[in-house]
Amino acid sequence: MDENELALLVKSRAGLRTAHEAKRALEAALGALRCAMEEDEARAMTRALPPPLRRVLERRPSIVVQSAPSLYAEADRRERVGLGFAKEHLQVVLQVLAQELDPELCSWLRKRLPSDIAALLQPPRASPEPPPYVHAHPARAPAPPQTLSRARPGTSEPIAEARHELAHSSSVARSGAPHAETLVATARSTRPGRDDDTLAAARPGPGRT
Repeated sequence: MDENELALLVKSRAGLRTAHEAKRALEAALGALRCAMEEDEARAMTRALPPPLRRVLERRPSIVVQSAPSLYAEADRRERVGLGFAKEHLQVVLQVLAQELDPELCSWLRKRLPSDIAALLQPPRASPEPPPYVHAHPARAPAPPQTLSRARPGTSEPIAEARHELAHSSSVARSGAPHAETLVATARSTRPGRDDDTLAAARPGPGRT
């Protein structure tokens, strides 16, 4: 694997915008890691890297790093992106290296590096399988399909089976003779004492013809 392929992996996993940023993160992480290595460890890793990255490990470090917090601080000093980003970028770079380099070499380096730094030189863990879908609520029987004959959704009485009254009790629509009160033959007298008389039942009085 060459430098560009490593940079593309780092760029993708660290969410960097350009390949230049990824190469800068690579060099900063390798430079910080060199500060935690003995000479023989640095030489072994140098031989496994693409030529453009070897020069980073060939430089003699000016400080000694013996813990992960010091490693993060040294990576930030070199990359100058803020401690939080430098820490994240270094973790991604070491994961990519552990994935792409010879597993025996990485295992050998982990045995010789400080334990909290060695723990960072591990390939990324595979994402766990998502849990199976679990019904959170009891299953319900499917609702019957709603059709026009079953009226509006939610009703339990289809229109075809409805027995609702179509008119109120005082409606003329429910009367056998809806206009009885207005017919001339059945009209009631308005004269006092003759409330029960109708025009049809009246008898001709004196003088009527």
